Amino acid sequence: MSTTKIQATKNYKLFKRHDDENRPLNVATRRKLMQSMKLYGFLKCYPIICYRTKAGQLVVKDGQHRLAIAEELGLTVYWIEDASDFDVAIVNSAMKGWTNKDYALKWAANGVESYAKMLEFAERFDIAVQHAVALLSGTTVFTNVRDAFIGGTFKIKDQKWAEAVASLYSQIGQICPRIKDQFFMLACMAVCRIEDFDHGRLIVQAEKCREKLLKYGTRDGYLGMIEEVYNYGRRRVPVTIPAQNAMRERNATEKKKKAAVAEPQKKAA
Repeated sequence: MSTTKIQATKNYKLFKRHDDENRPLNVATRRKLMQSMKLYGFLKCYPIICYRTKAGQLVVKDGQHRLAIAEELGLTVYWIEDASDFDVAIVNSAMKGWTNKDYALKWAANGVESYAKMLEFAERFDIAVQHAVALLSGTTVFTNVRDAFIGGTFKIKDQKWAEAVASLYSQIGQICPRIKDQFFMLACMAVCRIEDFDHGRLIVQAEKCREKLLKYGTRDGYLGMIEEVYNYGRRRVPVTIPAQNAMRERNATEKKKKAAVAEPQKKAA
């Protein structure tokens, strides 16, 4: 017997896991799902799928993690009974997860202006969405703002710095495409924190000595390269140490800001 009627219950013991077909149950690894269910509850439009054994036991075919989290949070479980023969591993592996661009397009379509501006920025400089988000947020790493970005609360905080970094990364990348990687991006972020750094000088110098534009496996390796190119045939100006110091000062300032925000929350708790 199969039925597509959605049923509801809080009797979690009504269900049994299918140990042969389900992946190992580990709620600790499903942080995003936990956050989603805390925010939205157990969505009726995404019921768990079960089949009934000859003994009358309901076995979970798909949705074991939603069931476990629902039980932990005390949520009503929505479920359907379906005797269709399918391999849940094949079905789930065929589903395409949301990309960062998918989230950006969703929030832009919902009228959140910062996402529309970010998408334009990413396209204009030909950089990945996660890099555009990090730059416009004024941070070096996308993971620092990932939750806010997915949740629709991403805000543009440092447009001027982001424009400088993306422009430098893009222009040098056009001269030597092979060095366009995450470490070169980090190096561009660092030199753009130097107050009197001359971007135009670096671009002109890079055109003169393309052979010095080499690929490195660290940010500081690229900083050393930038310093050599920047000073090629010119009066020597330090770049690496000022860039490192500027990033340290920036990071220290950010830590103080976070601590100032977290302190009242700790006292309130």
